[in-house]
Amino acid sequence: MNIRRYIFAIGVVVAGFYACSGDDDNGIESVPPRDRAEQQADEDPIIQSYLKTHFYTEVGVDLNNDNIPEYTVTKFDTIAGANSSETSIWDSGFLETKTITREDTATEQDVDYTIYVLNLNSGAATERQPTFADSTFVTYRGELFYDNQDEDGDGIPDEADVDADGDGQADSIDDEVRTDRDGDGIADDSDADDDDVPGTDSGKTDSDGDGIIDQKDPVDNNDLDRKVFDNAVTPLWFDQLALIEGWRESIVDFKGASNFIMPDPNGDGTATYNMDFGNFTVFFPSGLGYFSSSAPGGEVPLYSPLIFNIQLYGVNQSDHDNDGIPSYLEDIDGDRLVFDQDDDTDADTVPDYLDADDDNDGTLTRDEITVNDANGDGFIELDEITFYDDDGDGIKNHLDADDSDEKN
Repeated sequence: MNIRRYIFAIGVVVAGFYACSGDDDNGIESVPPRDRAEQQADEDPIIQSYLKTHFYTEVGVDLNNDNIPEYTVTKFDTIAGANSSETSIWDSGFLETKTITREDTATEQDVDYTIYVLNLNSGAATERQPTFADSTFVTYRGELFYDNQDEDGDGIPDEADVDADGDGQADSIDDEVRTDRDGDGIADDSDADDDDVPGTDSGKTDSDGDGIIDQKDPVDNNDLDRKVFDNAVTPLWFDQLALIEGWRESIVDFKGASNFIMPDPNGDGTATYNMDFGNFTVFFPSGLGYFSSSAPGGEVPLYSPLIFNIQLYGVNQSDHDNDGIPSYLEDIDGDRLVFDQDDDTDADTVPDYLDADDDNDGTLTRDEITVNDANGDGFIELDEITFYDDDGDGIKNHLDADDSDEKN
């Protein structure tokens, strides 16, 4: 699936992608990734504009053709034409925001990313929320904000963009410089109202009301599935740590369905649950997605903000190295990323959540702690783990190479 990423690549900023040089020797030059803070500042208005100009509908999914939907997916369309009276996502009353701060390693500056969450159902109150490191049982639908090639990520497809490369200069086509009389970023030959008077100009057609005439808008907004790049209509288990950050940082605020029964051990994927599962859509910038790297499958362009509609049915706590400590508790520096240097106690290039002997003292981590699932719920909490510090130096035995006595 396209939301999967190699675990060790999740937190890495790609050094650059390659582009053909204009030199006669056809050499290759490295193009550095864009400044993350500037890209976030460019993308947030695009996301907000989308939320203010689109509405949502819930469409039932009937998997077994019994006329009883197993769940609903959320689809989006432009508020225009016959849909002019619809309420925007922005004004729906169900939209929430969340800020995620991450360091841009290139500039060593913190960047605040805003994610927008359409909360249709928080999930069953009796269930637990997943952590960023757990496994989740979900269905989902991933789509792009815009569907045409958009080099500068401004929401205007290149074919209609007066400045497609975003260099601040109007582009030239066949040696003719493009013009933009009303300054809206849409070239006059593609602009549905280039006279800056509200409404489509006489003699022009703009089926989707996005300001671009149909002739320059290869896919008008009549197909609600046109921008979908990945989806799953039957539930799948996903390791949260193998997914992009925008997904992880949103799903942790939701809960699964009550009476959820795990798929049977035969592996046919069947599960039972009540219909009170978590149901939401998250809108997030490329800085929490693929940014300057190519997504698996190639369906997501560089610097693309993304939309994911997610249904959460069940949660399984993860202990990736089976050392008795849930993976989320092996986030030593508390940044909800478990694969950086600060989360590798013995500096052996294997982060603690994958390392069976975190301090490399020869005694397995699971033998330097005592775990007791007191309530028998299958989820280990911090207060259900006994940590030891034999030499009293303030460092727990399993992270201290000086303390190696087995406790079990």
